[in-house]
Amino acid sequence: MKIVSTILLLALAGLGACATSGRPKGALEPLVDLDPAIVSGALGPRRLALLVGIDHFADERWPALKHARKDALDLGALLEDPKQGRFDQVEILADAGGESLASMQSAIDRLSASNTSRFDTVLLYFSTHGTLAREPNGDLRRYLVASDSNQNRVRRTALAVDELLGRFERMPSARKVLILAACTSGSGKSALPDRLARELAGTKGGTFFVRPLEEISRATMVLTASSWGEAAREDDKLGHDIYTNFLIEALTGKDQDGDGAITASEAHAYAMEHTYYFSQGRQRPQMESSIIGADPIVLSGRRVRPADPVLFSFLPRFEGMRVTVDGRDKGKLPARLVLEPGSHRVVVSDNGDRPALDEKIELRRGDRVTVEELMHNIEPHWHVVARGGYQMFLDAGVRRSLVAPAPVAGISISRIDFPLQCFETGLDFVAGGGGQSLEIGGLSFSQDLVEIAYGLQMLYRFDLGPVSLLVGPRLAGLHLLRRNLSIVGENQHYFNFSPGLVAGLRLKMFAGISFDIEARVHFFTVHTDTENMDLGYLDLFGGLGWAF
Repeated sequence: MKIVSTILLLALAGLGACATSGRPKGALEPLVDLDPAIVSGALGPRRLALLVGIDHFADERWPALKHARKDALDLGALLEDPKQGRFDQVEILADAGGESLASMQSAIDRLSASNTSRFDTVLLYFSTHGTLAREPNGDLRRYLVASDSNQNRVRRTALAVDELLGRFERMPSARKVLILAACTSGSGKSALPDRLARELAGTKGGTFFVRPLEEISRATMVLTASSWGEAAREDDKLGHDIYTNFLIEALTGKDQDGDGAITASEAHAYAMEHTYYFSQGRQRPQMESSIIGADPIVLSGRRVRPADPVLFSFLPRFEGMRVTVDGRDKGKLPARLVLEPGSHRVVVSDNGDRPALDEKIELRRGDRVTVEELMHNIEPHWHVVARGGYQMFLDAGVRRSLVAPAPVAGISISRIDFPLQCFETGLDFVAGGGGQSLEIGGLSFSQDLVEIAYGLQMLYRFDLGPVSLLVGPRLAGLHLLRRNLSIVGENQHYFNFSPGLVAGLRLKMFAGISFDIEARVHFFTVHTDTENMDLGYLDLFGGLGWAF
């Protein structure tokens, strides 16, 4: 409406100028004295927010919440504050009985209509119960409970989360954030219909949550108050949903990196860390983001200078690990650490054991570095194995009369985590042979055997602590040269290129050194004067490996 009003104002001013002037239309004539701030406000990027907080529900089977309405009101007040959020338009649905499904959908429509520029900043917040419902195909679908949602008709009376995400991602803004202070765990800020709760309670292992594959658009951030299968909780002492309390706290001046602005990811990181410790690890907020580069979604303040560098991690695999920077204890992960620009020695260790990370890093203003990035930089990318073993044909008759088991030795090199995580792709070469005693028709004779084999394999790696299991396909070439010493001039050469299967075990020992054993099965075709033989052969190897 502001844009339309400005255009009409300009048009009317132009008409007035034409009506009162005797000059030709082509002459330059000032229209009216317009305040540049008004024009900029009408045509420039806008900051838009919709907040929904629901405490009470018409269907009493949904437990009443204590602080959802206050969550929305307090966060909305902060966003409207001209010294903090500076949002141009903030709509709050928090009136008793006014947060029906129809009201929520209409409010989302209004927000969509107001978002006319890709440079707008858009925030959408829900504090209510989450729930689940079965689709006709049997799949579970997540829903947000409205004040008039009925447990017997969840699919028709509640707001589907994937539908909300679809509408949200179609908004033109490239700076938008969706915050869901709800969960579908069956406790906390969620409630499940009785029939579904009984069904899911009997699920083997006590867990029924499979993360849905919901598409998130390129410029969307989705913040959730808890991880999958965890309860989002309210707290009477805080007077808020736990996550929302710390999100508001972050937006009221927790500018940790010193750039003057508090972005969505910065506020979420603060709320995530404090929620984790306040709930003693039982509630771990999550973020999904497709924004590439620096976070452009400023929720409070103004960016006045480049941010101080930040080191952080919130991944479960690092929980409990202690971080030391330049010899100073910075506490345990998860955490978000703001550091001074310059060179730092970062040590990450677990229970006083050998550090998992001991790295010197150079940080500049604006850098955002994750512990997992540093880990990846020092983790080995290549694995080399020097091995020895035996090659033998599976058929006992062939081993007696054609080629006896032969010792071989060789080397292999593989690329770790290529082409995907937990895969290893490598090349190998072995050679061997020697003098052999064979028997044909009761007669013994001797031969010299030379074997050369090479191959390409791609193995999937199962990591089980210090032990890794590897399995996958292999393509191999095998050369056999038989020089018969009993029958003069009787030399034979065979070659075969064939697929096979590989299974191996790797035991990690120290300083990147490992003990590796591996078994391979291939098929070898031999063409003779009387027949073609398809022969299986087995490789058994053991050796020492080095990861670097």
